Amino acid sequence: MRWLKIILLATLLLQGSFVQAEPLNGEELQQVKRDTALFSKIVGEVLKQSFDNPFALSVEPQGSYLEGYGVSISFLLRINRGSIPGIYGETRYPGKSRNAGMSKEEKLGLVKKITSRTLVDYGGTIRGIDDDERVSISAHIEDRNEWDPAGKMTIIVVSGTKKEINEMSKADLTDEDLLRQLNTLEY
Repeated sequence: MRWLKIILLATLLLQGSFVQAEPLNGEELQQVKRDTALFSKIVGEVLKQSFDNPFALSVEPQGSYLEGYGVSISFLLRINRGSIPGIYGETRYPGKSRNAGMSKEEKLGLVKKITSRTLVDYGGTIRGIDDDERVSISAHIEDRNEWDPAGKMTIIVVSGTKKEINEMSKADLTDEDLLRQLNTLEY
């Protein structure tokens, strides 16, 4: 009987330690959904302005709320994409685009700068999440000129807590400072 009480008490303590916050109710969840959709559109517009090749952004950025984590925005960006095959043949895009002469590393650096600046400038506008929950932007970057399947896709994730993002938005930080202060992962 004593062991049963100890096991029951340990189970209750373990279950209680994993509960961090109350889940969002329906109204709060709808607010997060609206704010996430708006933030996704902002990320998409910034990308379209920075990568003027119409074939680069193949799918609009999509966001989701992950309970206990926060909000995550994800998109697929195709760099070095000068043409796209269609049912009536191949459509070519002129090589006079703004980033046509950039190397892959320069384009990846540009994506990091764009995502970190957008995250700090607009990421704090997502209401309904706690200060310790995260807002992240995940960029899946496909290099069409790369023949090695392992090197064809590069993933960059830039994230920070809502509290960190709000504090950084009030400070006058350079792009390099933002990248140092935010969590940045490239693989």
